Amino acid sequence: MTAPSAVARIERTRAFTMIAVRLGALVLCGSLEVTGGARWTTIWPLSGLLAALLASSLTICVLCGVRGALPSRGLLAADLVIVVVACPAIPWYAREAGAGDWPGVVLPYALLMAVTAGLSFRTYPAVGAWAAALGGAYVCGHVIAALEPWWAALPHVAGLLANAGVAGYVARLLMAGARELDLMRAEEVRRSARRSEERERARTARVLHDRILQTLEALVRDGWIADDGVRARVAGESRWLRDYLRGDDAPDGDVVAALEAVVREAVGRGLHVEFNAGRLRASPDRDRVPPETVDALAGALREALTNVAKHARVQHAVVWADSRAGVLSLSVLDHGAGFDAERPPPGLGIARSIVDRVTAAGGAASIETAPGEGTHVSVRIPLPPGA
Repeated sequence: MTAPSAVARIERTRAFTMIAVRLGALVLCGSLEVTGGARWTTIWPLSGLLAALLASSLTICVLCGVRGALPSRGLLAADLVIVVVACPAIPWYAREAGAGDWPGVVLPYALLMAVTAGLSFRTYPAVGAWAAALGGAYVCGHVIAALEPWWAALPHVAGLLANAGVAGYVARLLMAGARELDLMRAEEVRRSARRSEERERARTARVLHDRILQTLEALVRDGWIADDGVRARVAGESRWLRDYLRGDDAPDGDVVAALEAVVREAVGRGLHVEFNAGRLRASPDRDRVPPETVDALAGALREALTNVAKHARVQHAVVWADSRAGVLSLSVLDHGAGFDAERPPPGLGIARSIVDRVTAAGGAASIETAPGEGTHVSVRIPLPPGA
């Protein structure tokens, strides 16, 4: 089972913090409903406002607990709208009830809602806007109640802004640390994968060198192969394998040079290849093709020409290489035996060596063939932006 990310854990922590804040609001609303007496409960608008605040906090607590994350910002914004409306409405009705202690009702709840704003919104302007709205509503309550000068509420407003700002800062600080931790973990996973790949590559190289390469070179050196053409081909393959194990076969970024090297290999094995790459030679893209794309094209061409030599029963192939509109294209055509595309003969490296290789480089390959009608291999690989 995959461990949750640090960001997911921080989101869950924010949700549980929201539950704690809302539980405080629930206790406050519930205590006012129970202990308010005639001053609060006999005037139905006051009782209704307290019930709305109670229901809103209860809903958010349930959603945070069920989801393990904050509710939608739309719901949180609607909840804050209720608070903004309640801040001036409560003193209006409280004045009629003769309840001059209304700041003791509104201020604690507004402070809790300021913390809610800091936890809920991702940008400081949004947090500041909601905190300012709460502060403005609180000042309106002072003006409506006319119990004291409105500027006497400014220290309370400063407290609202401070609560929202601190909550927002802490939430974002924790989230930034969580993202950095997740990036570090992801980088460590990539490094571990690279180390595993390098170990596997080294093990494979040892096996190839000690078993396959030594055998090929012994066959050529000790005269075990009588046919000159086969001996030359085995010698060429053994040289390529030795270069591969030393890392000398890596493409240099010049796609034309890489394709020409493959053509020379095929010609050295006795295949006549007509290579056409005039447009690609003149293209500025030829020296800026990513190495993985060069490797994919060269590998696809090598396999296609090998198939011609082994299966087409002809000794001639035509190769076109081109670059247009940021797309490299390669075509290999022979007029040989062809085959049934749905049932290719054993040993024909179409899917694994051509299609899979090109697909891994972000391109596409197609093979058009039929028995007795030759084979046309077409490859297209788009260049990445800026290449």
